[in-house]
Amino acid sequence: MSERRSTTVPGGVGGEAAAKRAAATAAATDGTTVAGASALGWSSLVAEVPLFSVLPKRHLGRVVRLVEVRRYRPGATIVRAGSTGDAFFLMLDGLARVEPVSGPGRTLGIGESFGELALLDGAPRSATVSAVDEVTVGRIARPAFSKLLREEPAIAVGLARGLVAIVRDLQAAQG
Repeated sequence: MSERRSTTVPGGVGGEAAAKRAAATAAATDGTTVAGASALGWSSLVAEVPLFSVLPKRHLGRVVRLVEVRRYRPGATIVRAGSTGDAFFLMLDGLARVEPVSGPGRTLGIGESFGELALLDGAPRSATVSAVDEVTVGRIARPAFSKLLREEPAIAVGLARGLVAIVRDLQAAQG
């Protein structure tokens, strides 16, 4: 489980703009897109996702612009095991519980993510993820991501390097 970070918008954004963003975020629950909210303030979290961490800044910026911010109330299901993998999610605030079809569950906090493979293959979800408390996520839809890869093939090359790094980390952890 990751350490829970402050809920202040990263990047030092303050004042009236931050208050408007907080009000817009608080108004939505049940996974609806938060009107007027942008993931741009959380771009540093997107850059830390292993799949995206090897991308140059320009390409990372294109990925960040695909993120839509969504809010879930406590107990809401974010994704259900067996459903089509149609999006990637990055935890921006709150805690979520991952319950895989088999194996132990775990809790996700700010900066952690799930659904990376859904961006690439659309296979059925292997776990149900539910909001423990109020949760804000950044969501990237598979169709928008696929379109970006067609427009910028160099991003796909960067993702391949990111996937290799993930596989190597998994291999190292197993033995």
